[in-house]
Amino acid sequence: MKRFFIGVCVALLMAGCGATGGKKATVEQKDVFDQKGAPATAAAAAEEAKARADNEARAKAEAERRAREAAAKAAEQPVVRPLPEARVGGGAITDPVSALKDPASPLSKRSVYYDFDMYSIREEFQPIVEAHAKLLRDHKDLRVRIEGNCDERGSREYNLALGQRRADAVKRALTLLGVPAQQIETVSFGAEKPKATGSNEEAWAENRRSDIVYVGIDAQ
Repeated sequence: MKRFFIGVCVALLMAGCGATGGKKATVEQKDVFDQKGAPATAAAAAEEAKARADNEARAKAEAERRAREAAAKAAEQPVVRPLPEARVGGGAITDPVSALKDPASPLSKRSVYYDFDMYSIREEFQPIVEAHAKLLRDHKDLRVRIEGNCDERGSREYNLALGQRRADAVKRALTLLGVPAQQIETVSFGAEKPKATGSNEEAWAENRRSDIVYVGIDAQ
């Protein structure tokens, strides 16, 4: 009987130790899980940040690619279509100031307009260019400033570059028609000198232009 009692006590003691050890093991396992979980969370956050950075880099590269394609497309444009011989007849104009202000004269028209993102001179504006070319050929003392302009769309840098191409297109057309290059200067205002206000196609069409300004004659 005594041996039986001692055996029961030993069994109960071992069972208690086993329960305590199991609880301790569970706690230790939880501690290990927590220790492993923290690095796993940090790694996931780092991976997510890397993915965002990669997406941003791809988006930037795509934007740069599109900008290069737009520049290449613009570079392929003909600056000016082949111009025929000037069709403006008659003798030399003796009073250029009056001719420039005469509403019935093509010389009163000083703007060449463009299609969106283009700088080639449309055929409908070639007679205006020809009329000014004849006046400049006949009066070597006259000087013009070609001012390139754009609508409000696009970055400031892009519009300044496009405005300069538009101004240079008119200058080249004038020189092809015999005007000495020293009579012509060019400048770009980009979108900073709009003729029309508003954010619609009508206003944008008015602002995509080159203005022919006679230095010392036209208002500054």
